[in-house]
Amino acid sequence: MFRDEVVTPDELHRKVRQIAAKAVEADSNKDYEEAIRYYLDAAEKLISLIKITKHEKAKNSYKKAAAGYTARVKEIRDKLEGKGKKKERETEENKDKSELQRVIEDTIVSMDLGVSLDMVAGLSDVKKALREAIILPLKRPDLFTGARKPWKGILLFGPPGCGKTMIAKATAGDVEATFFNISAASLVSKYLGESEKLVKILYDEARERQPSIIFIDEVDALTQARGSGSEHDSMRRVKTQLLTSMEGLGSTRTDRIVTIGATNIPWEIDSAFRRRFERRIYVPVPDIEARTKVFEINSKGISLADDVNFQALAELTEGFSGSDIANVCREAIFAPVRELDSSGALDNDEIKARDVRQKDYIDALKNVNPSVSENELVKFDDWEGEYGAG
Repeated sequence: MFRDEVVTPDELHRKVRQIAAKAVEADSNKDYEEAIRYYLDAAEKLISLIKITKHEKAKNSYKKAAAGYTARVKEIRDKLEGKGKKKERETEENKDKSELQRVIEDTIVSMDLGVSLDMVAGLSDVKKALREAIILPLKRPDLFTGARKPWKGILLFGPPGCGKTMIAKATAGDVEATFFNISAASLVSKYLGESEKLVKILYDEARERQPSIIFIDEVDALTQARGSGSEHDSMRRVKTQLLTSMEGLGSTRTDRIVTIGATNIPWEIDSAFRRRFERRIYVPVPDIEARTKVFEINSKGISLADDVNFQALAELTEGFSGSDIANVCREAIFAPVRELDSSGALDNDEIKARDVRQKDYIDALKNVNPSVSENELVKFDDWEGEYGAG
């Protein structure tokens, strides 16, 4: 080690260069203890040199060099203490987490969905239940304290095509919540090895962006009965992580995060998950009022004849789902185009398609049948009676 026997900045600078050269040599020879001593000595002398140097440009250069020497000392010490590999692992883990976060961010539909419950046709009982279970607690958390706890898990169950996804989005729109749209089936199939981490990151992101609604479509793919011999270990870990996250472990009481699951087969959901979905709401096939509205919505922007009567059509489609009625409308409003094509007039821009008539809808009904059988509806009614909200 050198002692500070300097007279001028130039002499001190020469000594720093000599010490730094020895430090680099020792470092190259993996004589790390010796390298640390030389690096620290060079940094100390640079600090002294800064104090007696008048030129700002030189001072900045010396500061940069001193910082570099001390940084190298830290790297060597970390390496000697076995922290180097740990840091590499942490960097790799952070990289993986960042990639998974991008996957979760892709599931965010919007923080402004442009849809509300008022825009959903019919389902007045369902909308009332969702308002009490989700909208009120998220809008007025101050009212839900003590024993008046907000719902953390909501299950929407019912036949396919009845608007479970739409009503979940509408609920998020009413409270201006961040809406995470997750498909359980694709999550499991595409990211089986990473699903456990994805679930954790999903809830971490929801906590950062709250109030948040996590909508898991086809939730039965993630929540079927556990413990079967054919169940994969990674699938069990995913279910355990989801149960923990839904329970709210690691969150605070003031967190405003709601999990909404949607399923067409609620009877296949594991009892532990059924308990986490504290509020179970039946979304049935639309009633006559809702069916009338669905006909109107799916016929917008089309020229209609005066004889079109959506009320009468709604009376003919009892037991049809919303998507069934949408298919009827598509079939009916295509009829004028089909006639133009069959008459050979499709290439003549001057000949316009006629208005859609009531008969077009009646004919379409002959080609489109309800997708849900009466036996299936009875099964939903039975499950609603046993486990639903009533």
